[in-house]
Order: sequence, then C-alpha cells, then structure tokens
Amino acid sequence: MKTIRKVSLVKGVNRKQNIIKALELIAPDLTDIASAKNILIKPNLTDIKKQIANTHVEAVEGVIEFLQVHFPGKNITVGESSGSAYYRRMRTEDVFRYFHYDTLEKKYPNIRLESFDSCDEYIRVPIKTAVGVTHLRIAKRSRDFDYKISVAPPKTHNFAIATLGIKNMAGFVKQEDMSTIHGMKGGIEVDAPETFFDKLPKGTISYMRRSLPNWLVNYLFRHFRTYIKAVKVIHYNILSFSKLVWPDLVVIDGMVGMEGDGPIDGNSVELGVAIASSDALKADGIGARVMGLEPEQIGYMVYMQREGLGDYSVEGLVGEQIENARKAFKLHGCYEVQKEWKD
Repeated sequence: MKTIRKVSLVKGVNRKQNIIKALELIAPDLTDIASAKNILIKPNLTDIKKQIANTHVEAVEGVIEFLQVHFPGKNITVGESSGSAYYRRMRTEDVFRYFHYDTLEKKYPNIRLESFDSCDEYIRVPIKTAVGVTHLRIAKRSRDFDYKISVAPPKTHNFAIATLGIKNMAGFVKQEDMSTIHGMKGGIEVDAPETFFDKLPKGTISYMRRSLPNWLVNYLFRHFRTYIKAVKVIHYNILSFSKLVWPDLVVIDGMVGMEGDGPIDGNSVELGVAIASSDALKADGIGARVMGLEPEQIGYMVYMQREGLGDYSVEGLVGEQIENARKAFKLHGCYEVQKEWKD
C-alpha cells in the first residue's frame, strides 16, 4: 500500500513561527531525523545583496529551533555555494556574513556554517545542452549528509519557470558549472562542442541582466535559438542532478516570494505562508500551486513524478487550504517560450 506523506501549508504573519508550525504538522513523517548523524540545512543564497532572492536567516532559525525541541543534541551544518558570489569574484562566506548567517554559530552551539566553494572531489552527472551532452560536477561532500533539508523561497525562474526546494539543491554543483544547467553552454570536457556563450567572459549573461532593461533582455532571449533549445533541456538537467542530492525534507519559506524576472531580478510578492513535507516533490507541488501554477506546467516536476521520485498531488495536505493562500504570480518575461518545454 502506498504511503502518502503529509504536506503542510501554514499562513501567518511571523516567518519563524510559520515554519515551526508547518514542521510540527508533519512531525510524524520526520522520525528518520532521530537516527541521522550529519544533518544539512541548505538555504538558497543565490544573490549577493538582494534579500528577496534568498532564504531569510530567520527561516533557517525556524528549522533549527524545531530540531532542537524534537531532536535535541543534533549537529547541524548550514551549507551553501553561491553562484552569484562566484561570478562577482566573491566567496560564499561573504554572502553568509552579509545576510547575517554568521550569527547562527554564535546563537546555536550545535550549528556550523560551511561553504562548498572549495570542494575538490566531484561526481560527474551527464546533462543535455543546446549543442549536445556534457557533464556537471556535483560535490562529493553531498554524500556525507544523511539527512538533507532544503529551505528556499518560491520564485519564478528565467529558464525553468519556477524554482523551489528541489532545484535549490544545485548549491552542490561546482560553481563554474552552474550556468551549464541552463543548457546554453557547451560544458567542461575539452572536446565538448562550444556555444557562443562558452566564448563569453564569466558572468556576461548575469551582467547583461543587471545592466540592460529587463524588457530588452527578455526580447533578445525570446528570439535567440539557443535559449529556445535551452528551456527544453533544463528540466532534464534538474532531474539529473537532483537524483544525487535529493532533499529528505523541503521547507518553503513563502513569507515573501518573487515574481516576474526571477530568480534574482523579479519583484516581491507578500504571501505569508510556509510549506513543509518529507516528500520534496509534494512540497514543491504545493508551492507551485500557491504561486498560481500547476505542477504539470513545470517540466522537471513532471519528469520527477514519472520516475517515482515523489508525488505532487494534494493528498496529505494539512493546515491551510490552497485557495486561501494562492496568489497568481506574474511569470517571467520569457514564459511564452519557457512553456514550450513540452515540445
């Protein structure tokens, strides 16, 4: 008989309390934490300055405080590798400090921060690009954690339509490979076919997004053949790397989400919700619905359900009803191209 995991949806005005309540509602599904030796909390720190693009430190505190009450004495690592930091020639440690993550080690004695920037052992995962097959490098450090918790905000995405808890695990991808997930670059092998983007200096696309008006960037991408191919393959790529770093628990901090030109350059949406499930796909499925989407609109969620990695149905929903929390997010300026992933 198939076991249906719970997924909680909580609405309120206090970020930390929302998350604690969301976790308490699914506590019967979290018994595996009791035997875990190495717990990871993986926030989303994709930008170096913009809070609404990132996981708020109070969301992580909510998870920590729940664990302290229900599973006291556990050693917990809060770990990340920021892609934006790499392209801005900064370190993830700098991002930790800017967003006050360094206070966690002082406030909670069983917490340590870790940057995955300097990992030197990797697992190669095949992925697709607009010009052929290449590989991503995934930090072997990911294997050292026997319970992984992804804590992320709900955001629109410039290639994959939406990013939530599962895609957040891309923080284990080697920083210089992160852009390869999007399918527009040739890859790491010496003989890998090159695209135009392989020849550009690192961070060029990121620089364009910040320097040119969004409407102009979106116009250019909508008419660029490589981008059109990339939005078809990125969903396969997310599926490929996610199998190696699958989160045991997803917590979506929806106090504030991001709509429009996410995952960095969009605008804030006040939601006031938290979502949690030990079925990562179920959590992301509820997150998509709260954003005004359906999981079937998002390629990687469809592929994950087909492969039996989870269940994005609403079975097992506890707490708030979706219709009481749902807000239709303005989708990315390139959404009309992005939704062609089905073709």
